Parts: sequence; C-alpha cells; structure tokens
Amino acid sequence: MNSRININPETCTGCGLCAKVCSKKILKMDHRKVEVEDYPDWSCCQCGLCMSICPTQSILVEGLNYNEFETLPENDVDFTNLEKMLSSRRSIRSFRDRKVERDTLNKMISASAMPPIGAPPLNVQVLVLDEKKHLDELYLDTVRCWKKMMKSMKNPIYRIISRRVAGANQYHALTHHALPSARICCESSDKGKDAFTFKAPAIIFFHGSKLSVCIMENCWLAASYATIAAHSLGLGSIFSGMIPPIINMNIDVKRKLGIPDENNIYSCLMLGYPAVEFKRKIPRKHKEVRYLNS
Repeated sequence: MNSRININPETCTGCGLCAKVCSKKILKMDHRKVEVEDYPDWSCCQCGLCMSICPTQSILVEGLNYNEFETLPENDVDFTNLEKMLSSRRSIRSFRDRKVERDTLNKMISASAMPPIGAPPLNVQVLVLDEKKHLDELYLDTVRCWKKMMKSMKNPIYRIISRRVAGANQYHALTHHALPSARICCESSDKGKDAFTFKAPAIIFFHGSKLSVCIMENCWLAASYATIAAHSLGLGSIFSGMIPPIINMNIDVKRKLGIPDENNIYSCLMLGYPAVEFKRKIPRKHKEVRYLNS
C-alpha cells in the first residue's frame, strides 16, 4: 500500500522524531527539514508511527486521521501484576453452556488488533462463529474432512504426492502428529464426544491472503493478544491445531465459511466461559536460555 505524506511546513519544528520512527525509512532530515524520499517500489505503508509521535501534528498520511489517534494512557501495569495474570491463564477444554456476548467478543477482537505487526499495514482478517448452527456444521465438516484424509492416506500414491507437495517437515508433522490426533478425535466423535471444538460457544478464525507479507506471524500475534484479552474478560480459550489445516485443504468448507480462495486460516481460537477453575500455577520454562558473552 502506497500512501502520500503531507507535511505542514508552518507547524513542523524539525525535531526529527518522525524520521527516527519511520518504519520504511522514507522520512529523512535535511538541515532540520523533513523530506519524503519515495521510491517506486518502496513507499509509505500507513503504519502511523510518524503521526503518533509528531508533537505538533504536522504530518498527515493519506488514509489516516488524527481524530482516530487517541492520547496514550500512562503505563499502570507493573510486571508483578502482569506475570500474575499470564501465569493464571490455561488452555480450556471444558466450557459452560453460555453464549458469549458479542460486546465481549468485540472487546477481545479490538485488543487482538493492537500488537506490533510483522509488516504493515495490518493484513489480518477475522471470522467469528458464535451461532450454534454454524458451530455444529463446522464440527461435522471437520470430522468428515479428517476421515476423508485418513482414508486417502491409506493409498501409497496419495502419500507420495502428499510428501512432495507438503515437503518433508510438514509431511512428518502430518503423519506423526496430525493424523494420530485426528484418529483419536474421530473415534471420540463416533462415541458422541466432541474432541475437535469441545463444544465451545464461540470460535474465531484469523486468516489472510497467502501472498501477504508476514501474514502467518500477524495472525498468531493477533490470536495471542486475543487470548490475553479473553482471560481478562473472564473467558477461557484454547488454540486448535486440527481445524485450520483441514479447512485450508478443503475448498468447499472454506467457501461455506465465506473465506476467499486465496486466503488461509493461520490461527483458530475456541473460547467460552470456563466450566472449571484451576487452583495452582503450572511451572513453565523455555528449553534453554543463554546469553552470548564475549
């Protein structure tokens, strides 16, 4: 996205802050004067950083409006309280039979658009399923498609083609993780137990064009912020690793959901009001942390 930048010479003080934060490095200083250096294939992407920092509101990026730039509040979150909240969040697989209010969902979705993104402009699209008929249909489609996949994988020719198309790493993940998990979930389904959606009263998909820059990273950043917001709103959530790939591989399901053919789902969040309450922290540490010392 290429946007024009206008600078008001009468109010600009030449402080240089905009040039320091410009994500594309097209704002440059020349003797305390801001200049825009546009390139044919590299120009403003509407990240908004220059407008958010300009003390005199002298920069105007086409497509953005200062009326939408609210003053930042003082940082009143200390690490102790942040750690307390983060350590209390759990993946929830048991939900109360209670619909999640759309006002609550909208708050969570609003928060999911706040993380710093991999590459502007924000290219994440969000799809919310919160009606039972849509949730039930998604569940049935998920079971049907995984059963179809398991049947196809019994064919040696299909396995060879799948390996070549997916690549060695993805094929290993499919055969050693996804398919065994799908088999167990489908067996549970045959016994009347939903192990795919856990009967969550709401499911949110984060998706975008496969050709968008950093779309996978942006979707996961958005979904991660959504889980934190959900927890602060009294909701429980869990990521699904089984639903996105099967939808991406089945164009009929993708179209039924109204997701463009050129898009992929990169993150799926199931959520609702928890039916359980955890009492203790779970110890979690990275596999390794080290500083590279001289």
